[in-house]
Amino acid sequence: MWKRLAAIVGGSALTLMGWAFAGVIGYPIEADSMPQMLANASGKTQLFLSELLSRMMAHRKWQDTSLREYQAHRLFHATNTRFNIDSTLEVETTFRSPGPMQSIVVRQDGSAFIREHVFEKILLAESELSSNDQADLIPRNYQFTLIGSDACDGRPCWHMSVKPRRPDKFLIEGDVWLDAEDYAVSRVHGIPSKHVSMWISHAEVDWHFRRLNDAGVWLTDKVESSSDVRLFGTVVMQIRYDYNTVGVVTVAKSGL
Repeated sequence: MWKRLAAIVGGSALTLMGWAFAGVIGYPIEADSMPQMLANASGKTQLFLSELLSRMMAHRKWQDTSLREYQAHRLFHATNTRFNIDSTLEVETTFRSPGPMQSIVVRQDGSAFIREHVFEKILLAESELSSNDQADLIPRNYQFTLIGSDACDGRPCWHMSVKPRRPDKFLIEGDVWLDAEDYAVSRVHGIPSKHVSMWISHAEVDWHFRRLNDAGVWLTDKVESSSDVRLFGTVVMQIRYDYNTVGVVTVAKSGL
């Protein structure tokens, strides 16, 4: 299952990796013992995956408690080469715990079709999902499979595949990368597990997060997507985030 093992992944991640491979790497293997060794390796990998997910959930709980507010300027831009049109939307987004995320459109330009059928649907979905966890990247919604270690924008991370536990247009099937220091989600890439609408034949999204302060708060950096719309062609979209304010309180980390 492991594609690549980084030479150095730092701190507690290195300890976890050593534990996962203890007794499997570096010892001669007799042919008769191969099935048992493979079973042991599989068991250790599952234990390691469980530890990663436990730490991911611990970071999520910590960030939910420590992050009190943020203000972000978001720039939406989408293009359709078939009809040579594009559209731009600028949004001021505010979050104040424990309330939902709120967005106000401050500028819009270009294709009304893209704005109405792409941008406005995204804002509506955000409003619907901001007060619950039905689409969150958590074990209750997804099955996780460990693939291996990787590098994400110069930081060591863990690469896992994800599969939804139920068909849902808000859940994706694909890959997730977990930061090896903070155990925060640093990237998500995949396709919806259920057709978004009868008009969209294929959709793909690549969601990047970034570390915003020394404490280890991670928020969305950019979202890139591509959707094939029937009779209209491919719509390529990008959302960029510029944070004006990020307010946190000091909370001790537990389980990390």
